[in-house]
Amino acid sequence: MYCLNRRIFLLSSTAFISSPILADEIDVIKAIESDFGNYKITDGKITINMPDFSDSGASVPMEIFIPTNSTTNSFPRKLNVYAPKNPRPRLLSIVFTEHCGEARISTRVRLGSFQDIIAVVENTDGYKFTAKKHVNVTYGACEDIVANDQFPPGWTPKMRISAPKSVLKDEIFTVRTIINHPMETGLRHDKTGLHVPIRIVENFTCIANGTEIIKIKLEPAIAANPYLAFSMKLQKDSDL
Repeated sequence: MYCLNRRIFLLSSTAFISSPILADEIDVIKAIESDFGNYKITDGKITINMPDFSDSGASVPMEIFIPTNSTTNSFPRKLNVYAPKNPRPRLLSIVFTEHCGEARISTRVRLGSFQDIIAVVENTDGYKFTAKKHVNVTYGACEDIVANDQFPPGWTPKMRISAPKSVLKDEIFTVRTIINHPMETGLRHDKTGLHVPIRIVENFTCIANGTEIIKIKLEPAIAANPYLAFSMKLQKDSDL
């Protein structure tokens, strides 16, 4: 057993975009083809844990787990999640590595309306498959159209991390992070009626002992104060 002294590096970058991009169901199809190519994608085993019904679409919990076929050496490498009734087609994009131990991700997302959430996975052997989950939303996130002054002068995001103090070699454990950031979507205006540009945490990477564990591309649909939880497995007897 060895200790984790928090030298797990979590890197994030912030995007500044001046104008919103609106999407529709056709854009989701185009986004999937752009991300995975124009190939036939079959239904597969993807567990999407989300509530069947949510009063508010501003922060809907989502956990996705892709089981690994133990009889092959193939491992889920890429996961993209789409929402056809959101202003943008993608919710987030994830690149897993073997150091994750398992393909699992948890976060909170904004949903503009009731819709089918679509997950598409590509394994390391190139096999692609998909699954979907229907979520009903009473009050869509896009209906909150007035933004407050959330970025005063000198403001910087803050990140917190939670992980076990000690783990066994090859034990799969969970790393949880939360970033203090409003995630301004670019779809709102301020109290004077002026458009508020997009300002979001755009890229997230976890690095341990110089090795990249997971990489995540966040979109404006990720809820304010982004929460991310993912699995990790250490393969060497060394302190983090």
